Amino acid sequence: MTTEVRGGGDRTLLLIGAGILALVVVAAAIVLLLGSREPTTFPADSPEGVVQRHLAAFEDGDFEAAHAFFSSDVRASMDLETYERTAREYGGYQGDTSRRILFDRTDLDGDVARVHLTVEEYYGGGPFGGGETYRSEREIRLVREDGSWKIDDLLIGLEPAPFPVEPFGP
Repeated sequence: MTTEVRGGGDRTLLLIGAGILALVVVAAAIVLLLGSREPTTFPADSPEGVVQRHLAAFEDGDFEAAHAFFSSDVRASMDLETYERTAREYGGYQGDTSRRILFDRTDLDGDVARVHLTVEEYYGGGPFGGGETYRSEREIRLVREDGSWKIDDLLIGLEPAPFPVEPFGP
């Protein structure tokens, strides 16, 4: 005895194929929409723009330009030569990590600004994923000097810089 099934099998396969195609189209649209967003560029004379340009100079290894964004008090506490040496020893972010900096808000009080950042660092887990994202908050203080915003925290990248240590002994 033979049983023959007609009709329903082709329609089911067609619906499954259409569903898969719809998922692929939606996924591609999401990637295109979210993946093509450019980072915000802040006005150069704003506190956020100063922080952004300082970080760009630091990450490019242009320590002279990064140092120039510091206030006169900060530059007096660590001269350019010491800053460059400390920055090179720090080495920045290396290895299997990527970082995204989000500007949360800026608090202004006269000639003082505080830029609040959220830093997201992703540490990959190798070729099969499994990495983790760590979030931390930073606050950078700026002061207005001669009409320009200057960073008033001694930073190496986004980290507080160690104070130069004087050698012991005579």
